[in-house]
Amino acid sequence: MKRVKTVILGAGLSGLSAAYHLKGRDFVVIEKAGKPGGLCTSEQKNGFTFDQTGHWLHMRDDRIKSLFSMLFGDEFVEIVRETFVFSYGVYTQYPFQSNTYGLPPQIIKECVVGFVKAMYENDKSKAGENFYEWCMAYLGEGISKHFMIPYNTKIYTVHPKEYASHWCDYYVPKPTLEQVIEGAVTAPSQKNVGYNATFKYPENGGIGELPKRLFDKCEKEKFIFNVHPVGINCDEKTIKLSDGEVLKYENLINSIPLKDFLKLQTGSARPWSSEISDRMKIASVSYLNAAFNRKLGHAGHWFYIPEEKYMPYRMGSFSNIYSKLAPDGTGSAYIEYTHQGGFSDIELLKEKSVELLLDMKIINDINDILFMDYRKIENGYVIYHKEYFEDLKKIENWCAQNSIQLVGRYGKWTYAAMENALVEGMEAAERI
Repeated sequence: MKRVKTVILGAGLSGLSAAYHLKGRDFVVIEKAGKPGGLCTSEQKNGFTFDQTGHWLHMRDDRIKSLFSMLFGDEFVEIVRETFVFSYGVYTQYPFQSNTYGLPPQIIKECVVGFVKAMYENDKSKAGENFYEWCMAYLGEGISKHFMIPYNTKIYTVHPKEYASHWCDYYVPKPTLEQVIEGAVTAPSQKNVGYNATFKYPENGGIGELPKRLFDKCEKEKFIFNVHPVGINCDEKTIKLSDGEVLKYENLINSIPLKDFLKLQTGSARPWSSEISDRMKIASVSYLNAAFNRKLGHAGHWFYIPEEKYMPYRMGSFSNIYSKLAPDGTGSAYIEYTHQGGFSDIELLKEKSVELLLDMKIINDINDILFMDYRKIENGYVIYHKEYFEDLKKIENWCAQNSIQLVGRYGKWTYAAMENALVEGMEAAERI
């Protein structure tokens, strides 16, 4: 049995951040993959660079700005977001709720009237019940019907009545009445509303350059790759690994999916942790990396696709966002679809994605496509089940009593950005 003061599970951004900030201390990082980075990695093919869908770093925390500056100096670009919604055969600016200009007149009317009613008549006290009620309370029936409900049903794979709304106030822009009316009657310019209005991106190498550079600053000998935990006893503070080794720890930083972490418990927590784990659901993301022999027919960065008739919920363009990610004169994209569990309809996804690209006039015909490669992210979007808050409160109390810190989007089982992962890893290290 090997003794170590701190064990970090997972070498994604939060695990790397914890390791970097624990430099000089007694710790070990356990990572099931053969390299660090988690979902924040990049791949190259025929001169094209693809990330695992869109990974854009928007920073507000001065500590993360300093870390990024140390890692990159001036080797980055700053990009102003240009995003759109494609529905009813037209492009409108994002966010939908304050940019309905260009839609059919009846839909604009429903959205504006519904928003006014929401302001003065709808019950705001119900907004905390679920995401559907939040949308109705703050955005109204029209905006909910034509964008928020269908889009979020696609991305989370369940109706918004079935999941919580606590994340909305930060991630979903709430417009003023003036913004809604102006956005309905005036051809808009890009307003850059929301938490991700601007972002930074590595000058070379794709977003995978971020974890690569952070790992280079860590004590690499303290990372163990191609190994994962098969049992965790938090009463004894031991972890059994897939290679047979057993670690005895004092502190545990967990960034692996919380659902899996709970299932690995072998001590006194096992009965209730397994029960909670069974309630936890997550949407997987199947996506296509697409390359084209021409530039895209629209210059937008990414596009929200709310209509049910289209299989994907979003598509984005790496080459539109940063031209270095594709050879001169070509274009590239990622096209996303969510589901729960396994997925085998890859050819159907490709077929429906081509239909979408043609309808959007992103391409002229199928001969514009150089290749489409299928990829899958097993853990994509956490679905906030009805007992979410009660379950998380119990887990947090148990973690506090057992020297466990949960970090990262999946370790904490929430919706969060890359900056959050870096901050949480740093703060976990500081507490230790």
